[in-house]
Amino acid sequence: EALAFSGALDAFGDRKAIVESLEDLAHFAKEHHEKAEAGQMGLFGGSDETAVEFTLKSAVATKDDILKWERESLGMFVSDHPLKGLGNYFEKFGKLIGKLTEEEDDGKVLTLHGLVIAARKITTKAGKNMAILTIEDTSGKIEVAIFPMSYDKIPKSALEVDAFIRVKGKVNERDGVLNIIADTIKVGDLKQVQETHAMTEEDSLGNDELRITNDKLPNKTESEKRKTENEKMPFVVNIPDGTTKQQVEILKQILFANKSGSVDSVNVKVIIEGRTLDLPFKICVQKNLSSKIQETLK
Repeated sequence: EALAFSGALDAFGDRKAIVESLEDLAHFAKEHHEKAEAGQMGLFGGSDETAVEFTLKSAVATKDDILKWERESLGMFVSDHPLKGLGNYFEKFGKLIGKLTEEEDDGKVLTLHGLVIAARKITTKAGKNMAILTIEDTSGKIEVAIFPMSYDKIPKSALEVDAFIRVKGKVNERDGVLNIIADTIKVGDLKQVQETHAMTEEDSLGNDELRITNDKLPNKTESEKRKTENEKMPFVVNIPDGTTKQQVEILKQILFANKSGSVDSVNVKVIIEGRTLDLPFKICVQKNLSSKIQETLK
């Protein structure tokens, strides 16, 4: 579930579809392994092309779902950021969190914008309420201290995780870390701000970036072309009918001994019992490799 939420399984389908299919998927995997026959196919860890495929449930994660899951599972936004494109807007009405410095901003009254990513309510010894928030924009994070004198003036929706807020207050340095002591906090409508002020990725690019993306890629040399063509040619092993399990085991050891992750390594295809297996590793083809395999499979 955590892998699906984080996006690590995106190659297999939509995140929401995977999460909602987990129970069925676990049952399918268990049943598949119980029915799998022990034999030559399993020696290579390959897949049986005749195996029944598993179909995920039909579900689609929204952008908000994806960002929420990434933050919950990884502690950060990865695929995108809810505040992407709003940097100019934030600097027009305040300052970006990541641009705050002790030398320039300590003691100043500034305005910051951000998403609430953590909120902690506190009751003082005098029985009064205060809160500590952590907010972030696309450039950084900062803690916001809301003391009792300000606590009663702020909207309580500002204390909720995912709230989009504007904070005005005094920047304060403590133990080498900057925070802001809130005077006023307003809760904003993020979608409305995005529609009105968000810049597209293209709008935010400078001339240099635009020029570079329009440049043509250099042509490949003949040697590079030949290298690319060779990389596409896998090493094929055809296992004839009547090959014993012991012979297949020796073949497996030979291939494993040539396992490699170098630039010269190639994919391996094994043809066995009329089916083709793509092995889950690459090998470096030595000069006598083919003769060794032929001798083994005699």
